[in-house]
Amino acid sequence: MKRVQSYSSLSLYKKCPRLWEWRYVFGRKDAPHPAAERGTMLHALLEEFFRGSHYPSSNRTLAPWQPFMEKLRTFDPTPEQEVAVTAEWEFCDFDSPNAYLRGKIDLAYGDNNGVRHLFDWKSGREYPDHHEQGKAYVAMDAEEPDAYEVRFVYLDQPGLVKPWTYTPKHRDAERENLSALIEKISEDTTYDPTPSPEGCRYCPLSWRKGGNCRRAP
Repeated sequence: MKRVQSYSSLSLYKKCPRLWEWRYVFGRKDAPHPAAERGTMLHALLEEFFRGSHYPSSNRTLAPWQPFMEKLRTFDPTPEQEVAVTAEWEFCDFDSPNAYLRGKIDLAYGDNNGVRHLFDWKSGREYPDHHEQGKAYVAMDAEEPDAYEVRFVYLDQPGLVKPWTYTPKHRDAERENLSALIEKISEDTTYDPTPSPEGCRYCPLSWRKGGNCRRAP
């Protein structure tokens, strides 16, 4: 298959090709989840703030973050930056038919020291693979800084910010890795499942959930 990919689609394929096929080949969707809807709402409130609105201090989750966010706004960052690249890693419009990989960076700005700062808002708990997502953001960023700092801001845990630093060498290596993964997906014809106790627990394809995947534990 030749289709535009995103970090979330690539991450899902690495977890289970069969579930990836269900979502992206057959176009099926999970039932709306309150946690996902809540995360979307928090992102929207922060986007409005960084576009000039008043801070949403009435929101119980975001209220403790007000000093942090107000300081960030002094750097005149770009919120919800849409990025897309072609297969040759040339930057293109987000909706371009030549888009190969695309995504959205929650917040971005560059400083006078040649460092590009990228932020990602996370609702829920911390996961160990978030730094891999940071590398994907760096790979898709259109700037050419001396270094990158990606910070994951865990909104449900006031004050918890996890920074990761990347170099242009990390960016170039990640572009090679992502290209190889996208090529693997495009050549896949079987989409073999990769069952795991955690991954199959809520999977709609699991036989325990009425699906037809008998590999699920």
